[in-house]
Amino acid sequence: MKSLSVANIPDSAYIDMPVFLDQGYILLSPDIPFTSGLRERLEHWKFGEVFTEGTTGDAPPQELETQPRFGTMEEDLNEVEQIEDTRKFYAKAVNNLDDVFTRFLNRSELRIAELSEIVKELITYLRSHKRFILSLPFTEETGSDYLPSTCVKTALLSLAIGDFLKLPPHKLIELGLAGILHKVGMLKIPKNIWMSEANLTDHEKKTIFAHPVIGFKVLRTYSFPMPVCLAVLEHAEKIDGSGYPRKLTGDKISLYGKIVAVACAYNGAVSKRPWKSELDGHSGIMDMLKEIGKHYDERILRALVYTLSIYPLGTYVELSNGAMGVVVRNDSENPKYPTIRLLVNETGVPYAETPLLQTKEGDEITIAKALTKSEVEKLKATIGRTR
Repeated sequence: MKSLSVANIPDSAYIDMPVFLDQGYILLSPDIPFTSGLRERLEHWKFGEVFTEGTTGDAPPQELETQPRFGTMEEDLNEVEQIEDTRKFYAKAVNNLDDVFTRFLNRSELRIAELSEIVKELITYLRSHKRFILSLPFTEETGSDYLPSTCVKTALLSLAIGDFLKLPPHKLIELGLAGILHKVGMLKIPKNIWMSEANLTDHEKKTIFAHPVIGFKVLRTYSFPMPVCLAVLEHAEKIDGSGYPRKLTGDKISLYGKIVAVACAYNGAVSKRPWKSELDGHSGIMDMLKEIGKHYDERILRALVYTLSIYPLGTYVELSNGAMGVVVRNDSENPKYPTIRLLVNETGVPYAETPLLQTKEGDEITIAKALTKSEVEKLKATIGRTR
């Protein structure tokens, strides 16, 4: 391969063959232009030249997409900063809500205006950093008090579903309020009950089942809008009437109640708790789909699937050729075809640099299955031995 000086490649130029940083790491595919931003990053990382068999041009070559498209270093470098920014935003949102809950417990304060501002920030950030904010929260929770984080997660998922359903701004704010406050009733229940690792007594279960009613009464006391109060009251109801506290069925459950119920159920399935382990995102989605039309409203659950895909971010998968990787990006227009970061090749050998693979309909290489928890641990051990 010939070398090209990074300084001499024109801005926005296309190169009709793959461009490599070294012998094993693809930097650009032919359908992606070389940008000034990429040049700056390469120079920052002290890379003065790249390698290719191709030539530069003003437009991408014809007849692309005959092979699966791999991701590039530019995409990786662009995302590092976004991921770190998202971590900070999420931590701030959780801390802000924790402060709200603490003041509610200590001083009986609960301000609609303050909570509305938190929700507005969530909506704005969700729209600009959707795939980052929907991937980071649904991992590990730290600390013994999971309520602030689970409420932020449920609010984000509820807002993502509401946005998919094209709810107007004022309704998104109400929905977000219901999401971040759906567990407010738990704050009135002794922590040793809802954080218990032991089997609950019948009395303790009844106490837990009372939290939607307690939350409803709290929000009514502070004059929250009735749709928000009802969603908090109804978030544990199920379409077939098997939920609580009122055993409502079908359309007797409000729209916000149905949305928060789906968001809360998914978040609960994929989150670790003192009394249970977590599911991976794919298993969580598939388990919920078994209850479509029974526990969960069909339209709302399908909106969740289109928002997160069948293979949610963070799902480890095996491909049809035997390679393995993890889902790092989804497309709501094509929920069956996520972007995979490849970790080991078809012979089980870890990649020195982990490329991205965009799956698509008609590809020779497809997702064969989601990995089980034991398979994920084995994969991580394999990767760890080479790092």
